[in-house]
Amino acid sequence: MEGLRLLERLRLYEENPDYRGMWNVDTVKASVLNHLNSLLNTRQGSAMIAVDLGMPDFTNMVRSFDDMTCDTLAADIKSVLEKYEPRLTDVRIEVLPRDDKVLKMKFKVEGKLRLSRGNMEISFETIVDPEGRIELV
Repeated sequence: MEGLRLLERLRLYEENPDYRGMWNVDTVKASVLNHLNSLLNTRQGSAMIAVDLGMPDFTNMVRSFDDMTCDTLAADIKSVLEKYEPRLTDVRIEVLPRDDKVLKMKFKVEGKLRLSRGNMEISFETIVDPEGRIELV
């Protein structure tokens, strides 16, 4: 069960105590994306474990929607991923062109998924809506 978070490993062990885990990259990718979804939709200051866990409150920034806002938000996403998702390395964030009719910001996230058998390239997009929710696709 390598590559899974501790609570995920415990949950799997509880469901099947004899299972010792098989290396499955799809399971690890799903685990990382689930964690990132929770992490990016957590507001800083709301988690007792760490004051800076999650994203800063940027709901007012999203409404301004300028290039500086996009760059600031991209830097915040990168910082959070680098600090709180150790299974990802070499994180790169690209601001994607936006549709003027839709009030959403889009980012492409690329990096390497750290696995015991070597690193694997991973890529996904995030969409930030005007209410501040972040969706991974």
